[in-house]
Amino acid sequence: MVIDIKKPKIEKKKKPKKSKDKKSTNRKLLITASVSTIFFVIIVCNLGRVIFVHGKEYSESAYNQQMKNQILSPKRGIIYDVNGNILARSVPVDTISLNPGKVCYTNGKIVENELIAQGLAENLGLDYNEVLEKINTKSSVVVVAKKVEQEKTKNLKTWLSDQKITTGINIDEDSKRYYPYQNLASNLIGICGDDNSGMIGIEERWDKTLTGTAGKIVTVQDVHKNAISDETEQYVPVENGSNIYLTIDITIQQIVEKYLKQAVEQNSCSGGGNVIVMNPQNGEILAMATYPDYNLNDPFAVEPTGEAQLWDTYTREQKNTAYNKLWLNKSVSKLYEPGSTFKIITSAVALEENLVQTDTQGDFMCTGSYQVEDKNISCWRAEPHGWQSLREALCNSCNPAFMQLGQRIGASTLYKYYKAFGLFDTMGSDIAKTYPSVFHKLQSVGKVELATISFGQRFEISPLQLITAVSSVANDGVLVQPKIVKQIENSDTGVIDVQENKEIRQVVSKETSEKIKDMMKSVVVQGTGKRAGVEGYSIGGKSGTSEPTAGHEEAGYTASFIAISPIENPQIVVLAILYDPEGETYQGGQTAGPVVANILKEVLPYLEIIKNDENVVTDQKSALTVPNVSSKTIASAKEILRTYGFDVQVNISGDENTSVVSDQMPKSGVTLDKGSTIYLYTAENDTRMSTRVPAVTGLTIDEARVKLKENHLNLKVEGEEGNIVSQEPQADKSVEEGSIVDVVVRRKES
Repeated sequence: MVIDIKKPKIEKKKKPKKSKDKKSTNRKLLITASVSTIFFVIIVCNLGRVIFVHGKEYSESAYNQQMKNQILSPKRGIIYDVNGNILARSVPVDTISLNPGKVCYTNGKIVENELIAQGLAENLGLDYNEVLEKINTKSSVVVVAKKVEQEKTKNLKTWLSDQKITTGINIDEDSKRYYPYQNLASNLIGICGDDNSGMIGIEERWDKTLTGTAGKIVTVQDVHKNAISDETEQYVPVENGSNIYLTIDITIQQIVEKYLKQAVEQNSCSGGGNVIVMNPQNGEILAMATYPDYNLNDPFAVEPTGEAQLWDTYTREQKNTAYNKLWLNKSVSKLYEPGSTFKIITSAVALEENLVQTDTQGDFMCTGSYQVEDKNISCWRAEPHGWQSLREALCNSCNPAFMQLGQRIGASTLYKYYKAFGLFDTMGSDIAKTYPSVFHKLQSVGKVELATISFGQRFEISPLQLITAVSSVANDGVLVQPKIVKQIENSDTGVIDVQENKEIRQVVSKETSEKIKDMMKSVVVQGTGKRAGVEGYSIGGKSGTSEPTAGHEEAGYTASFIAISPIENPQIVVLAILYDPEGETYQGGQTAGPVVANILKEVLPYLEIIKNDENVVTDQKSALTVPNVSSKTIASAKEILRTYGFDVQVNISGDENTSVVSDQMPKSGVTLDKGSTIYLYTAENDTRMSTRVPAVTGLTIDEARVKLKENHLNLKVEGEEGNIVSQEPQADKSVEEGSIVDVVVRRKES
């Protein structure tokens, strides 16, 4: 049997192929790897940006989320006067706010808006409708009232308790500035804003010193804002504002403000006025007043500006202008033309430069006006002053004389001294906002400009600049920096920093100072400053009346007076200025002079300056200073003396037009009544006659005058009314003709 054995079928092994699935998988892996790489790069870049670019910011943010800062507000410093009286201090007040729609009772019930408005209005003294309008807004928080006195807050808290209102009305502690003396020195002290920072005046200029530096408490807290540990707490102490003591004396300030207000009202001064009182020896300002003033506790009252009737029609800009005008410290921030008070400076320059002597007779001539180029500039008085010495020109406030003096000095020399006197400096920057003085540029000063600046017009300075310059003349020629802050007290430690006096420079010599003071005394005794005299005190002064510039006639005249006292050792200088007086007169001597007299009458005794019997004011209604006519011809001397109002006695045989005066009796510089007799002598005829002094004790002044004139003698009187109680020389004494008999008159006591 044949068995058919089949050969097993062997399948041929096929060569494996790359499948499409595998290719897809590889592609996915590649894409995934690429994307992962890109993401990794992005993450690394972002991480780098976080670390290197915003690392500090995020670190601080994380820190701040963990840290809690509690700011500690500093207390604003107190402002005192020189004697420790409080002029300004901060008192605690509250700010009242609420969350509309969330004011609830104890039980959680919402309080009706009308009830809330009623309670707030009644307890805080607010308008009901205005409060209700605020409550009805959609804001989450509204401020109802700021700077609320805590007595009112106390009443509000009582009402809230009675009504069982517990949430939604917020009472936050704050502070506000309080001024115990209200209007006193208002334009000097200034005010603070709602944020308790100074806005104007001393409050602004010394804001950094008064404000202090805030402190803080820093604690670490967890995510729930709970403190983690007391050990991590940091405390940065608050530095309270320093207290400042001004040089102002409130007693003197009150005296000054009383008489300034009186003068502004009596003379209908539409521009108001200002007064400065300064100690010339150290520059300390004892008083600085402006009128109209305002209530520091209510600075936005409109009444004092005189514009209340128009107020409702004003724009915001106009209202701001009105406020700034009201708050302005005229003593520092207002420029003005000083007028004839500036003749003190011109005189000092001329004397220092040896261009003039005080009593050289016939040195200047006044015909009533003075021709400068094509301009005829008038003197203030229509009647000519005639021939004058510098002393007489100052007493008469003669413009032509000072125009002539200015020509002698020259513009370059004047400007050199103006700089030395500090007239180009903005003094008072520590008091209020200041403005630079306005002078012609030196190169543009022609003959007309030189003439006008010589008697104090057509340039502008501040009142503080003038009183500082005149104070230097009173202070032996030494210019001292004006000073308003006496000392600064650290309110935390009690350490006191005394502000030193600062001498700037020697401007003129002591000799020149003495001459100017003596001439200023003559101005008060016999010149235009008679109304500034005070019985028993030696006072020197100078009046000023400046006219408005062309085109600005509406500004009116500026009347002023400046005085120093006592002459022997000046301890006080007073400058009073009245803007646009519209009363009986606008002359400085007659309007501002009495203001100064009234102030000195009270301030000098207050400063314990002792009266001097030698300074008793005499009857000077017709008093004249005897001029020096030596070296002049007899004819010229007679003309000068008769122009002054003196009689002349001379016995010569020669020609009066060629004979020269060698001596005179009485001597020049003494003060005599108008009508007194001056005896003249020449070298060729110097025969002196003697006479006996009659007894005049017990007589009236008029009786004595007749009797002495019969005996060829002159009379000088001390006192105003009554009979003569003493005389010198004594009766029967032999003296030279023309000699002076000094008498004292007193009224009999009843």
